[in-house]
Amino acid sequence: MWKSPRPVFVLLTILLVVFALAGCGPAGSGSASISAENVWARAAKMSGEAMGGMQHGHGAESMEYGGTKANSAVYMKLVNRGAQADRLISAKADVCQTVELHETVMQGDVMRMQQVQGGIEVPANGSVELKPGGLHVMLIGLTKDLNPGDKFPVTLQFEKAGAITVQAEVRQP
Repeated sequence: MWKSPRPVFVLLTILLVVFALAGCGPAGSGSASISAENVWARAAKMSGEAMGGMQHGHGAESMEYGGTKANSAVYMKLVNRGAQADRLISAKADVCQTVELHETVMQGDVMRMQQVQGGIEVPANGSVELKPGGLHVMLIGLTKDLNPGDKFPVTLQFEKAGAITVQAEVRQP
């Protein structure tokens, strides 16, 4: 006659399986030491019409950039809980033709955007804020309107942590 296994053995087996699976994140999910918080994108129309009162030529991330198609930007707080600094080196999004890492700088009396060379460093046990008027992920040549409430994936590529995909929520600034 078959005897049921002891409850302690069953509990230990279940715990072993749970701990083993806890270390297996989804493929390509990147490092648990890097995370992105409060990820959002500026609303914009493909026609080049900026939403939320943004005006072309005033340094706004939703202004036209190198052509007639509209652009937008993604903002977030990158948090590194690891003991080593990491670097955001690129990003991808299906809502536009090109994605670049940018910063807004003052040149004389004019606010301009420029591509960040070498990526954006995220310090060990620290964070970096990507925000309007500063560092941001630039979406160039939108392929669809970004309306408030929409969400779309953005894949962030880190030097050490690898690729991390986050959801950006479109907001009015």
